[in-house]
Amino acid sequence: MQQPALTRLLVRNARSQKFLKAAGGWTKEAEAAWNFPNPVNAIHTCMAKGLRQVELVVRFEGDSGDRRLVVNCR
Repeated sequence: MQQPALTRLLVRNARSQKFLKAAGGWTKEAEAAWNFPNPVNAIHTCMAKGLRQVELVVRFEGDSGDRRLVVNCR
C-alpha cells in the first residue's frame, strides 16, 4: 500500500502562530511560508536555528485540512 504524498510541511511558532519563511523571518500567511521537502529537513532547521515549541503543519494528498504536530526541539 502506497503512502499518500506530503503536499504541505510548514513550521509554525506555537506561541506567535506565525510561520517560518525561507529567508528566516516569520509570516502570518501560510502561503508565504517555507514548504519543507520532508520532516527531517524541517526538524533539522528548527534545531539549527535554536527554535523551540514549534508545530509542524502538515497536509497529505487527499486531506481536506492541515494536521499539526507539536515538536519541542532541544
